[in-house]
Amino acid sequence: MILTFFSKRNQQDKTIFQQDNARHHTIRVSQDWLRTVTTLPWPARSPDLCPIELISDHLGRRVGHPTSLNELEASLRQMWNEMSQDSIQNLYASMPDRITSCFRARGGSTWY
Repeated sequence: MILTFFSKRNQQDKTIFQQDNARHHTIRVSQDWLRTVTTLPWPARSPDLCPIELISDHLGRRVGHPTSLNELEASLRQMWNEMSQDSIQNLYASMPDRITSCFRARGGSTWY
């Protein structure tokens, strides 16, 4: 099971897990484990706000139409290496606003 998480500093330092309610997260063993951690309440069928998914989408939009697997790999590696750490940090820094927008939209589409 892959869960996206972010740390939220408040009165106590704790980690809050955000999971996307995917079907495999609803099986009993997953639900049993999820009861042992703090999870962010998350609407069903909500947008995937995981920063790595956003980076993957960004790369996918830029990759174009490679003609071979080797060309695809080379293009993705080059784009990944050219991506600035500031871009990645900005995605993580935008998470509170992304989550708030998602809740305001009741799990529907947001402008993010």
